[in-house]
Amino acid sequence: MSWTADPHALEQLKHIFKGTLSSNNEERRLANEALIEAKQQPEIENYLFDLLISEDDSARNGTTNGTTSTSTTTRSDVRAAAGINLKNNILKNRTLNRSYLTDNIMKGLMSSDSLVRSITGNVITSMFSIYGLQHWSSALTDLLSIIQQPADPQHGKYVTQEAAMSALSKICEDSYLELDRDFNNERPLNFLMGEFLKLIEHHPDPKIKAGAIHCINQFIPLNTQSFLVVLDNYLGAIFTLAGNDNQLDDETRKNICTSFLLIVETRPDKLMPHLDGVVNYCLHLMQQDTSLEVSLEACEFMLAMATNNKELKAFNAEKLKLILPILLDKMVYSEEEIFLIEIADSKDDAHVVDKDEDIKPTNAKSKDTRNGNLSNGNGSSDSDDEDDDDDDDDGELAQWSLRKCAAATLDVLSESLPADVLVVTLPILQEKIVSPHWPAREAAILAFGAMSTSCMKLARDKLPTLVPFLVDRLQDTEPRVRQITCWTLSRYSTWVSEEAHEGGEYASYFQPTFQSIVTCALDSKKIVQEAACSALSSFIEESDSSLIEFYLLPLLEHFSKCFQIYQRKNLIILYDCVQTFVEKMGYENLSKNPEYASLLLPPLLTKWEQLDDEDTALWPLLECMASIASSLREIFAPYAVPVYDRALKILSNCILLDQECQTDPAIDPPEKDFMVTSLDLVDGLIQGFEYHSVDLINQNKKSNLLELLLICFEDYNGDVRQSAYALLGDLAIFTIDLLKPYLRQIFISIGNEVNNRTYETYPIYNNAIWSLGEIAIRLPKEDTQEYISNFLDLLIPVINSNDIQSTVIENAAICLGRLGINTPELVAPRVNEFINSWCAKFVYLIDNNDEKESSFRGMMNMVAMNPDAGLGGVSTTQQGKKTLAALLECIVNYADCPSDLQVSFIELIKNYKGLLEADGGWNQVLGFIRDQEIRNRLNSI
Repeated sequence: MSWTADPHALEQLKHIFKGTLSSNNEERRLANEALIEAKQQPEIENYLFDLLISEDDSARNGTTNGTTSTSTTTRSDVRAAAGINLKNNILKNRTLNRSYLTDNIMKGLMSSDSLVRSITGNVITSMFSIYGLQHWSSALTDLLSIIQQPADPQHGKYVTQEAAMSALSKICEDSYLELDRDFNNERPLNFLMGEFLKLIEHHPDPKIKAGAIHCINQFIPLNTQSFLVVLDNYLGAIFTLAGNDNQLDDETRKNICTSFLLIVETRPDKLMPHLDGVVNYCLHLMQQDTSLEVSLEACEFMLAMATNNKELKAFNAEKLKLILPILLDKMVYSEEEIFLIEIADSKDDAHVVDKDEDIKPTNAKSKDTRNGNLSNGNGSSDSDDEDDDDDDDDGELAQWSLRKCAAATLDVLSESLPADVLVVTLPILQEKIVSPHWPAREAAILAFGAMSTSCMKLARDKLPTLVPFLVDRLQDTEPRVRQITCWTLSRYSTWVSEEAHEGGEYASYFQPTFQSIVTCALDSKKIVQEAACSALSSFIEESDSSLIEFYLLPLLEHFSKCFQIYQRKNLIILYDCVQTFVEKMGYENLSKNPEYASLLLPPLLTKWEQLDDEDTALWPLLECMASIASSLREIFAPYAVPVYDRALKILSNCILLDQECQTDPAIDPPEKDFMVTSLDLVDGLIQGFEYHSVDLINQNKKSNLLELLLICFEDYNGDVRQSAYALLGDLAIFTIDLLKPYLRQIFISIGNEVNNRTYETYPIYNNAIWSLGEIAIRLPKEDTQEYISNFLDLLIPVINSNDIQSTVIENAAICLGRLGINTPELVAPRVNEFINSWCAKFVYLIDNNDEKESSFRGMMNMVAMNPDAGLGGVSTTQQGKKTLAALLECIVNYADCPSDLQVSFIELIKNYKGLLEADGGWNQVLGFIRDQEIRNRLNSI
């Protein structure tokens, strides 16, 4: 397309951009307004492009689009601003015809300005993501043509070619699926792979080689045939490069390691013949100090190998002697990290108030899904993440690093090859752990934490020495040593707790270990407080409640002290620890002494009163309060009304704000975690006050909880709906009458949730199904009969599915059985559609509890109404007899069932035995049961 800019308009646009970059606020405001107006012009993108490349056109041609070279001299930042605006405009308006741009955009790659070249590459990538090969088929060949051009004869450099390679790399990153499809009866990727290989093997520029390897790396995870046919040649090419490592730049080394990693994860068989050399190469790169990025990528390969070692069997005892010392060395903080630590720790005193930027954004925990195994409890607090290898949380130190990757690799290897790992590492660590150089002993302690599982299995004789040593290190002069020691001790909490609970030889270790961690939680450094508080949670969670009961009063006093000195960031950890403590001790222990509540609640309520309704620090506090309200029951009664009222107020305000922002874009939408935590707090109160919850709900005349809940069922945020359905189930259990006026809307919402289910939304519709079961068993037939057919249409496909999570299928099984409690005659005609799946879940998965019992009662009702046809024709078909066998297995395996249900079982067995025994049908049924003991028990009835 031929197009020429109006020189005057181009100069005007240049002037506008200069204004947008001005330091004068008024000038900048006027320029931005002018730019908004200019963007309304139909040819604005062409002008933006001309401004982006104007200087280079001027240099090449003496003029640009009819203007003189002097008039087109343009600042680099102005050109860059034009390019960025061009890219953004392209992404916002995807339907325009841009033939002028597609015909000319490659010129920007030839700019003498590196920033212009880079921005041009971004524009090309954005355009390709919109138009693809279908509407811009020349893009890839144009880029390859530029890449293959000889070096600039004046400078001998490949800057234009590198810019084109960068653009092509970005296209491969963003559009890898597009390139792996047929286009005009050919697959572009077949052609590209050949071109990439030529560049790797023959191009003299290292950046081009690195870019070509990076491009190929985008397609390895696809396992596409286009790559597999060249895989052997590709391995040969990168092996040749790796063999001349001293000639490679860091980017090429890094990309080669990435290739090895991806091939190990997709086609390890191709790498196995060369594995020894590849491992040695990556170990060599890990030891080089030239580039941390390269060393990290090499270590990532080692981690991938370790993770797949059971299948690959790549590491033997001899190889571990090479690998493990390197991993241990790389777990020591680097000099740069030590420098950052010294800066961070100098500002980390406990009395220093946290800055907002120091606090990472935290999300409310998702409401646990409800199922038969969890009964109707909320689950326990989150324990420490087993994948975290230390507690670094200081800006750059918090990022994934070589140290963390090495620790993770050691962790995985110690799981798969515990004996071999311990033989190599223990002598090294026993020396390093007493090093006067604090980073060395800190890394040794980290290593013992990473290897905790193997140590507890195969080196228990070392633990009586190791644990007291670690307890002593809690008083180390270096904060980072105290910090990592807390984490490592938490990894051994199982052993320490078991010894104490079982009265083992080292039972006496619990008291000094536990007490030292408690003391450390009041450390003068915030990072140590955080690690100690987290470790305390682990010990509380891992220990039998009888051990913690002894420390009940001291712990409550300790929490009070922590609330007085902890800054905002560590309060989040403290709330979690208190929540773990309350859930572990429960009502039975916490109700023994009125002093317990008077120590526990005032600090929490003080924080509760200090925080505004819009403060995100409320989220962890609301979660903690929910658990406490649920656990303390009537002990929480003096605080229940104001707490409930505020939770409802926060929820109501968020819903109102959410509705307003739909019509007024000037209003910021609310943070959904306020809704999630408010719903969870109300749920905690319902669980705590049980049937007295009706009074709590009815006393609030300002907001209708059920009407708010109906709105939450329709919220786009999954966490909101998940918590809403969890609350609905508990309302059904304790306040069913409150739900009756809203049943139709409730059932429609549940139906929509299940109908629109996806793999990702299973926690939500799982809770919806659970709540439906709780509602169904508490309502008489007249309230539910019109909905039964729809319920069955919802649940039968779920229970019969092969690709839905087992917890959801369990809940569907429970719910379907429960429908037979009050409406068996409506469900019995369809019981044959789901009874086999129902039996499969109940035999193996669901523990004995009230939910299992109620579901069984309903199933017995339905089978009694339709004894022959309901099981697929027991008297006439083999399938019917097989179904009966599955049901009988469920019955015999149901231990400790109520006596009246047991009578029903015996009566059912006798009836079927009498029906089938005459013509040998009973023996055929028993033939489908493999367990001889079950057959004997059935025959004895």
